[in-house]
Parts: sequence; structure tokens; C-alpha cells
Amino acid sequence: MKPVTPLLLLLFVLLLLAGCGGGGGGGSTSAIVSGVASKGIIRNGTIRIYSLNADGSKGSLLRETTTDNSGAYSADIGSYQGPLLVEASGSYTDEATGATVEVPAAEPLRAAMIAQSGNLTVSVTPLTELAVRKSEDPLTNRIAVNAIATNNALISEIFRVDALGTMPVDALSAVAGTEDQKEYALVLAAVAKLMQNRGADLPTVLTSLNDAIGTDSRLDVAVVAELQTALVEFAASAANMTGITDISATPLISIGWGIKTLSIATTGATGQIAGIGTTITLPAGVTVDADASGSIAANVLTTSGAAQGLAILAGRYVPATDSLRATVRIAVVSATAFDVGGFATLTCNIAPDATPIAADFTISELNVVDVSTNVIPAGIALTLTP
Repeated sequence: MKPVTPLLLLLFVLLLLAGCGGGGGGGSTSAIVSGVASKGIIRNGTIRIYSLNADGSKGSLLRETTTDNSGAYSADIGSYQGPLLVEASGSYTDEATGATVEVPAAEPLRAAMIAQSGNLTVSVTPLTELAVRKSEDPLTNRIAVNAIATNNALISEIFRVDALGTMPVDALSAVAGTEDQKEYALVLAAVAKLMQNRGADLPTVLTSLNDAIGTDSRLDVAVVAELQTALVEFAASAANMTGITDISATPLISIGWGIKTLSIATTGATGQIAGIGTTITLPAGVTVDADASGSIAANVLTTSGAAQGLAILAGRYVPATDSLRATVRIAVVSATAFDVGGFATLTCNIAPDATPIAADFTISELNVVDVSTNVIPAGIALTLTP
């Protein structure tokens, strides 16, 4: 096989990205369960960790502990492995009103997950409570154990935060934290603002949010609009101490949106491929997560198929304007030539009222080259899932 000329392919990638078009149980090891309880921060609250029986009913109390001044807790559950339920109760300061609000022990916030070997991070918030409710039979209060992971992922997708694994900070205090932690705090503050705007308490709002998640796993369009309004209002308020005031610069701008995967493949090419460049124009209501420069993160645009593990992949996103649709410019280069077929996947955000199909995405400025950067005639096939 003829080796790729590195300089030629490097130039190929640079030209493509800058090109025209604007591109755009049980074990033996003790395990620690730790996290944060927040709606906002539940200080000096009570944490109870239970096992879940095989039928989804609440089992034995594994450990009880308290939260500290930042809402953090930590508890040793010994060698237990299997489904567990974490409950949090206590008082917090409402981010929208400043009032002290109680989460009673009889109606705690909950989080469920499957404990395996090793330590676990389990935050307990209104979002994890929603995930539990999606897994719970409302008549028997039993939790479908096999649905726990699916519903944790669903709620994380809807609200654009890792509901279990990220530990939110206090939105009302200027404390250190990662962007993910601050964004989670803003989502919880938006729930408080939604409570204020509706004149409703937390249990009522959580019930309505749960009911607003349809059988298609999408949040009702009107509720999405309410949440976005609440989020923007709190972000602009003097109470917000996260340092994040522009929601449009964060993934939170897509709260309530769905996610679909666009699979991208070459067709009709003869011979092996060493480089691909193309522009994909997105339909209305579809966006892609990218930083301020338009660079697309590696977990949003990934190699696949024959290119997986071989190729270097880069992408640039240009948001839509009043007159132009959003675009994604993709460049692929490989030190080892690969076969025709699937080479990349792109994670797309889908607006609540959008129903795109693969045919709504259009391809332009396609260049496919071999190891000597000779152009190979080829096409592109797109598949949108789920």
C-alpha cells in the first residue's frame, strides 16, 4: 500500500476547513456513594440510601448520613452491588425568591442507579427525581430496575446536564466550580423560577414536567418555552452568581430539544480513501454543539466504520442566520487509507417542533482523495437515527 504523503494531507485538511462555503448482590470491595443534594443546595440535610428489591420495591436501609454546607455527602455502602435508591430531605434557599423551603422526609428528592464495583457519584436533585418518576409505577411505587439507566440518560439528554454524575454548585454563591457544575446549578434555578412564574410548589412543578415528557421522549413545546424563559430570567438576575449570563453560549440553549445521530458514509468510490472534505447544510430546527470559534467537540463529531481508529476528524459549525441555514464543514484525513462506506457520525440537536429526515440535510463541496491526493469520484449517503 502506498503511504500517505503527510504534508499533502495536512494541507488538504487545512484547505477543507477554511474552504469556501463558510463551513460551518455483592462483591468484596467497599464502595463509597457521594454526591450533592440540591434544589438549591440542601445544607445539613438527611441522606438515606436504600437497596432496591428485584421487584423494584424499596429494600433495606444501607446507610444514613447528612449533607455539609455545600450540600455534599459521602457514605460507605460496604460490599453492596445492585440497584439502589438515594433519598434527600432538608431545607434549601429558593433561588428565585430567597425563601427557605423544606423538602420533607415523607416526600424526598430521589435518585436511582445500579451500584457496581467501585465508588459512585450520585447527585440528588429535581432532575434525578424526574428520572425516578419515569421508572416508577405510579400505582405500586415500584421502580423498573431495567429502566433506571435509560431514564437517567433521558433526563440528562433533555436538560443538557449529567443529572447523576455532575455535582451542582450553589447558583446563589460565587463559588468555584466547573462549567458543567454551574450549568447544572442554573437548570435547578430555572426550576425555581418556573415555580415562581406559575405560583406552584416543587412537587406540582415536578409532576407537570414529568407529564410533559411524551411517549416520544420529547418535552412538550410549550413547557420548553417556559423553561427557557425561566432560565434566561434567572441568568439575567442579580441573584445569579454562577458567572454565566449568556445562555446562548452554553448547551442549556438546547434544553428540551431532542438528539439524533447523523451517520455519514461515502458511496460509489473506487479505490481506497485517504481524505474527505464536505459541507453539510442542516435543516431548520437542527443545531450542533460547538465552541465560540465553531470548533465541534470530539464527542459530537466522531469517526466510524472503516475510518474508526485510523482517521483524524475535524469539524467547524456555522450557526444559521436570518437568511442562511446552519452548516457543518467536515475534514477527514488518515495516515492509512480506508475503504468506502461509513466514516463519521454527527450528534445533532433537534428543536421540539422539528421533525427532520435525512433528506433534509444537503451535501455540497465534496472532495474525496486517495493517498496521493488524487480526486476520487464519490457521493455521500446520510442516515438519521433514531
